[in-house]
Amino acid sequence: MLGYRPQVGRSGNGFVTVLYVPEGNAADSPQLVSLVEEAICNTGVVSNIVSVDDGYSSAQGIGSVRMIPGIDVVSASGSKGKKIISVEDWESELYKEARRNRSSVESLMFTLKYVYAFGNLRRRGIDAVRIELLEKAIVHNLSRLAVLKKRRQRQPELVA
Repeated sequence: MLGYRPQVGRSGNGFVTVLYVPEGNAADSPQLVSLVEEAICNTGVVSNIVSVDDGYSSAQGIGSVRMIPGIDVVSASGSKGKKIISVEDWESELYKEARRNRSSVESLMFTLKYVYAFGNLRRRGIDAVRIELLEKAIVHNLSRLAVLKKRRQRQPELVA
């Protein structure tokens, strides 16, 4: 996907909550605050833990996200994130949990790329690319909804 670096946010249940495609080949770190704010706006939910990869590591971005009410942990896994986050926070159980949960985000990215062909675009031009990627994210979300619904139907009802 030359020239496009889609920014994707994921919910705890595996839904794409935000998809942002900046113009050009924009770096990840300046997108962090906008991405988190848009995910909150789209869902009405403030996650207490935000976990991102090292590409989003910047002291300013992480500090700004930590100022959002309700967010307790902003973890950027990797060497750049480790330099920005205090040793006390880095070693805390909450931050360790956030780093362990990064694999679920990487799993989403794998699914988007290889199941929904996020890297293979048929359209050209930023607006058309945004629409195509949004369509693919919607299909992913519908598929995820079906999986969760099926899983819920298999669970036996709890008797109170």
